[in-house]
Amino acid sequence: MNQHLRSRFERRAAFLSLFLSAAALSLRAQTPPPTPTPTPAPGGENPSPAAPDDAKMRAEVERQMKLMEAKRWIVGLSPNGGGAYIKSPDGKVYFRLYGYAQPIFTLTDASNAQAFGTTDFRIRRARLDFSVDYDDIWKLFLEIDGQASGGGTGLVEGYVQSSYVKGRHYLRFGKYISPFSTENLRSSRALDTVERFIAVNTMFGLPGLDVQFGPMAWGYVDAGHKLTYYAGVFNGNASAAVSTVNGYGGNARDNNKQKEFQTRLNFQPVKELTIGGAFDYDQELDQNLQLTSYSGAKLIAVTVRGKRRGYDADLHWKKEKCSFDAEWLHVDFPDNPNNAHRDVKLHGGYAQAGYWVTGSEAKGVQGILRGEYAELEGAAVETVRGRTITAVTAGANIWFNGWTRLQIDAIEEHVNGNGNGAYTGGSKWRPTLLTELQVKF
Repeated sequence: MNQHLRSRFERRAAFLSLFLSAAALSLRAQTPPPTPTPTPAPGGENPSPAAPDDAKMRAEVERQMKLMEAKRWIVGLSPNGGGAYIKSPDGKVYFRLYGYAQPIFTLTDASNAQAFGTTDFRIRRARLDFSVDYDDIWKLFLEIDGQASGGGTGLVEGYVQSSYVKGRHYLRFGKYISPFSTENLRSSRALDTVERFIAVNTMFGLPGLDVQFGPMAWGYVDAGHKLTYYAGVFNGNASAAVSTVNGYGGNARDNNKQKEFQTRLNFQPVKELTIGGAFDYDQELDQNLQLTSYSGAKLIAVTVRGKRRGYDADLHWKKEKCSFDAEWLHVDFPDNPNNAHRDVKLHGGYAQAGYWVTGSEAKGVQGILRGEYAELEGAAVETVRGRTITAVTAGANIWFNGWTRLQIDAIEEHVNGNGNGAYTGGSKWRPTLLTELQVKF
């Protein structure tokens, strides 16, 4: 019986085992297989259909940036003391602000009989310039001197200019440097010596030449800009200083009905050489024509009135480290009622050689050697003993950088007598040292 029960139990266990196995197989057949992870397409994580949109976006950003750049005004600082500027996107409008100061030290001989004795410190010039240019057609220029002669602030220049043939012919109107002397045409911040030559400074003291009020046509005769012309009509009595003429300061009105006429021609046959000539005609009321040394000592003075005829010739050559400059002027006062109609003549000039020992105006040292003279002659001064000043200058321009320059001029001056001024000691050589520190921006 026991054997019979065991047999029945074994059959049931086998049946149950078979049933469970069949159920497991059925469930396994109904479960779906897992989805495999897709492999990314080669070439990056972004699918290829989005690439054209990104390229369009990048192109649009670049276009917008170019448009913004084309509308942007440029602000900068020019090198070597060229000043600050603002320039329009198309380059047609150009604002410029610049200036300079020139403190000076003078050491001179006691026989020059100056009020300061032998040494003096002062500010020779302190000027601020502003200009606006439009497409080489219109120009506005202003120059103010914060330490003008006579004290106060003076209008040195103030003019407008228009081109009636672009790039060739211009019309200027206002107060500006007259074209008679080429050394006068050079800015004071660009002079090779501390002062301009004595003969032209004598004319400035009238006041004459220097800067004047009126219209002027100037330009280039030829397309190659080799021949330059100037022709102007002026009041004739203005000055760069705050000189009071007819009750007015630096903005002086005319004090008579006569006008001054000036013309100049410059010829530049080659890049290194320029030759020029000028003519001046004027009639003025009483003026004081005075020869003065570089220290400020007066040698001889005479009152002039009436007609004035002036002539000027100059030559300028520059090549690499070497330069040579020369200028000569002659001014005749033929009808002088203050001296019983006895005539007076002024003539004088200079010749100068320059050599860059090292470097340039950005940083360097230039040596200067200049010889010059200035003389008054004519019936009105023939009895005065001492009518000629001769000077020799050995100078150095030391550029620490494009903004800062130290000028040292060792000058020997000779007069042929005491004149009718403050000189004592008669005919002899007198030393003067001019030292100027210029800072410009």
